[in-house]
Amino acid sequence: MKTHLSIDPESELIDEVAVSAANAPDAQAVSDLLANHANDTDKPEVIGDSAYGSAAARKALEDQGYPVTAKAAPVRNSTGGFSKEDFAVDLDAGAVTCPAGHTAPVHFGRVGEGKASFKGHCRHCPLKDQCTPSRRGRTISVHPQEALLRRARAEQKSPEWQARYKSTRPIVERKVAHFTRRPWGGRKARVRGTKRVTTDVLTRAAALNWARLATLGLVFGDRGWSLS
Repeated sequence: MKTHLSIDPESELIDEVAVSAANAPDAQAVSDLLANHANDTDKPEVIGDSAYGSAAARKALEDQGYPVTAKAAPVRNSTGGFSKEDFAVDLDAGAVTCPAGHTAPVHFGRVGEGKASFKGHCRHCPLKDQCTPSRRGRTISVHPQEALLRRARAEQKSPEWQARYKSTRPIVERKVAHFTRRPWGGRKARVRGTKRVTTDVLTRAAALNWARLATLGLVFGDRGWSLS
């Protein structure tokens, strides 16, 4: 089993927990983690690791009105040459232009995926050695959510994005460390079955939240519980 946490970075309280199968993608649990906000008019920002930065996860969240700050997977060339980011993709024109200035049309499939082949340009291109060793030339794949991914990669290069991400991630990682540290429970489930594991996880989260509230100054007085 795998545990997922939603944490409020301001208070450092665990907002929600979810349990899933160990082999399930992390992003599948996001609907459970955000269930309490489904009807909110002003949706909270979702800040997470690259598991929430995939095209499918990002689109699903943004379609529901959630701002997303999560790393989109980098685009690399295994040969060390030009990466896909060095190619200009014009989705409106359905064409891709390479660093040498050659343009190739994008041939789209049924679900929106596409490929642009530079086979006819690569053989005599002066930049071929910096691009591909393939005799068949360079081919660029176009994702069905290409525009979304390119926007996300551009945003995460900005100092503002990086500052917001770096200021939040340590808080989350520290809370995850608290959650997995004994005596709260460790990294392995202490019981079997989804229901029992969920109960154990909820109890663990509640204990951590009480400890955090005590640190924040929670006291019981004449008017009930309050933060001093």
